[in-house]
Amino acid sequence: MLAGLAFKRKWQQKRRAEGKPCDKPNIVTEANVQVCWEKFARYFEVELKEGKLKEGYYVMDPEKAVDMVDENTICVAAILGSTFTGEFEDVKLLNELLTKKNKETGWDTPIHVDAASGGFIAPFIYPDIEWDFLLPLVKSINVSGHKYSLVYAGIGWVVWRSKDDLPEDLIFHINYLGTDQPTFTLNFSKELLLLQLWVGLQFDRTERTLLARFSIS
Repeated sequence: MLAGLAFKRKWQQKRRAEGKPCDKPNIVTEANVQVCWEKFARYFEVELKEGKLKEGYYVMDPEKAVDMVDENTICVAAILGSTFTGEFEDVKLLNELLTKKNKETGWDTPIHVDAASGGFIAPFIYPDIEWDFLLPLVKSINVSGHKYSLVYAGIGWVVWRSKDDLPEDLIFHINYLGTDQPTFTLNFSKELLLLQLWVGLQFDRTERTLLARFSIS
């Protein structure tokens, strides 16, 4: 949801600067997305443009997804670890096709990668797959610590490619403890992060790879 809000705000700012209407944003996904994307669309008034799955092919078709993109598309959301089958969507091909469309139209439609399930699997088991910030249009990635990062339910986060991809007016600056603390969260208390930090410090890459293999075996 936080990534979606950032995309919506960036799109609105650009449209206003160009003197264009910004009241009909949409997001392109596939029908296999997790319900959080449906919640985002409904709660924040964004049209959800879902591609249809077909027999034997249960992930996003990059060509069809790009065909659904228009000037009101705030981003295309790809999944690294499908909700139904665990499959990885072809983010690299999506990036290539969307780059071509952006050049043809003058748009700058970005990509978000929902790596809630695959974010702690792909880097260790499938290191040759290109899906992250190596691809220019990928502007944000979310992961869930409670899936394959050994932390109990409730911890998840999103990372952005750069500070420019997270609008400053979405960030709150608090100084409850006497120093500036920028925050952009859906909940204030973040005590679960301590466990995630501890777990992260316990394993090197080799051990992480073994854990990932064990998790999906």
